Amino acid sequence: MDYLTAAKGAMNFIDTRKKKGPEGIYWSLEDAAKGRPIYYDEICMYAGASGIICFLLGLYDATKENQYLEEAKEAADYIIWRWKNEPELKRNFSKYAFSSGWSGAGFALTRLYLVTKEEKYKDTVAAIIAQMKKDAKPGKNGQGYSWSTFPGIVGDGGTVLFLLFAADVYQDEEWKNFGITAGRNFLGQRQDVGEGKCWYPGVDPAYFGAKPDYIDPNFPMGTAGVGFVLQKLYEASGDAVYLQAEQGITGFMDSVAVKMRVGKLLPHGLPDRKNLFYLGYCHGPAGTVRYYYKLYEGSRDEQEKAKYKEKIRTLVQGLEATGAPEGRSEGYWNTYNLCCGTAGLLNMYLGLWAAFGEEHDLELAKRCGKILLDAAEVEKEQEPFLKWRFALDRIAPDVLTTPIGCFDGAAGIGLALLQLHLAETDQYHVTRFLDDPFPDEKVIKA
Repeated sequence: MDYLTAAKGAMNFIDTRKKKGPEGIYWSLEDAAKGRPIYYDEICMYAGASGIICFLLGLYDATKENQYLEEAKEAADYIIWRWKNEPELKRNFSKYAFSSGWSGAGFALTRLYLVTKEEKYKDTVAAIIAQMKKDAKPGKNGQGYSWSTFPGIVGDGGTVLFLLFAADVYQDEEWKNFGITAGRNFLGQRQDVGEGKCWYPGVDPAYFGAKPDYIDPNFPMGTAGVGFVLQKLYEASGDAVYLQAEQGITGFMDSVAVKMRVGKLLPHGLPDRKNLFYLGYCHGPAGTVRYYYKLYEGSRDEQEKAKYKEKIRTLVQGLEATGAPEGRSEGYWNTYNLCCGTAGLLNMYLGLWAAFGEEHDLELAKRCGKILLDAAEVEKEQEPFLKWRFALDRIAPDVLTTPIGCFDGAAGIGLALLQLHLAETDQYHVTRFLDDPFPDEKVIKA
C-alpha cells in the first residue's frame, strides 16, 4: 500500500467515529479514553476535531478532492457552535492551551480561513482572543499574563505562540503586542543553577505525581519548550530581555545530558526519572531538536550554526543508539502516534531532511513509514480503513486502544504518511504546527 492510500484509509477509519453535532460534526473520543476518564475535549487539537481538521486540509491539499475540505468545514461549524454555546472544556492543561484548548481550535480555524477566506473563521478567532484577554491573570511575580499552572508549550507557552501566529496571519498589531506582553510571565519562571545555567518549569509537578523539585529538560512540557517560546518572543519583539532570559538553557541541557553508546539523550525528568529516556515529540529528541533548530535558524554566525547542528545530531544519534525506530525501549514503547511514537520520529526526520538535505534522514523517515504501514490494521481492501492499535500510556502497557486524534492517533499518523508521500513524489511541502520550526519546503533541492 502506498503512503497516500494509507493516509486516506486513516481518514476512513476516523470517520467511523463521526457524530452529528447541533451544528456540524465532531468525532467521538471513546476509544482513546478507555482505561481512564476522558482527558481531552472533542474540539481539541491533541485528540479531537481541531487536529482532524488539520489532517483533512492536508488530504485536500494533497488530493484536491473537495470532500475533505467540505468535511473540515462541517467540523469547523461544530467548533464555532461550541465556542458560542458551550465554551467550557472537559479536563485540559489550560482553557487556552494549543494542544488541549481554544488556541488549538483557533489555529485550525485559521488554517481553514487561509484556504476559504470565509470571515466566520476569522471572527471566531477574534472572539476567542478577546475572551482570552479578559481571562488573563497576572503572571509569575506580577509579570505578563497566565492562564494556567503550566508555563510550557502545553499551557501558557502554546497560548503565546498562538497569539503571535494569529497576529502575523491577520496582521493585528494589538494581538502581537498582547502576546509579547503576556510572554513576560516567563521572565519570572527562570531557575538559575549557577555557572550561568538555568532551567524553566513547563508543567505543574503534581500533574505527574512528582515532587516540587521536578525538572523536565525537554519539549513541550519542559525547559527546551520554554526556550523555544522565548526565542519566538525575541523574534517578534526584538526585545533583548527575552534573549537574555533564554541564555543558560543550552548549558543546563548539556550538563544533564546522558551519554549513550553513540550520542546523548536527555532524561524524561529530574531528579527521579534520570534513567528514563523518551524518544518522541513529548519529552524526547523528536521534540527537543526543535529548540536547537530554532537557535540554528536564528543564528547569523556560522560557528554558532555548526554548534547547534551538532547538538541536533548528538540527540538523534542518541535516539538511534537505542535501536529506534525499529527497536523498542522503555521510552519508545508500543506506540505509533505523533506525540510519543513512530509518527513523531518520522516528522522529525523529514524536518531534518528538509533543512539539511541529508539522505540519512530521508532513509530513516522511510523506515518509520514502513513501521507504520506494517503496524496498521487494514479493513475493506477496496476502500481501506486503517487503524493503529497501541498502548497510549507507557504506564498502562496492557491498555490497547485505537485513538483517532492528531497527536494521539490516526490523524497524526496520517499526516506523517502524507509528508512521506509528498517527499517520495518530489512535491514535499508541509504546514507546520506552532512549535515546529523546520522548513515548509525542502531547502536544499536535488
